[in-house]
Amino acid sequence: MALPSPLNLITVNSRRSGDRMVVVLRGAIDYESEDVLRRSLVGALGRSLRGIDLDLREVTFWDCSSLNVLLAVRRTALQEGKTVTIRAASPVVERVCELTETLPLFAASAER
Repeated sequence: MALPSPLNLITVNSRRSGDRMVVVLRGAIDYESEDVLRRSLVGALGRSLRGIDLDLREVTFWDCSSLNVLLAVRRTALQEGKTVTIRAASPVVERVCELTETLPLFAASAER
């Protein structure tokens, strides 16, 4: 399912992969698109049995509001016994996560 943002800055595609959902994000993700991001990730989490795997390779902009949405969805996932992992990330996503020391929280081996 593809869900473009109101400003067409981002595209979200999600698909089932076993008991997890794979979510592919593309474009510039900032505070103006955080509602689309939140709805998309919460929806994918609800459709999954074990959690969501994120492909962020084609994200061209990523700020703290985007990261905050991701952290909030991770908290919800953990409360439900699920996980959120980043399977692939663009350099801009990696940089923000490295600066904030949050990348390990989204590793496949992160503690539940």
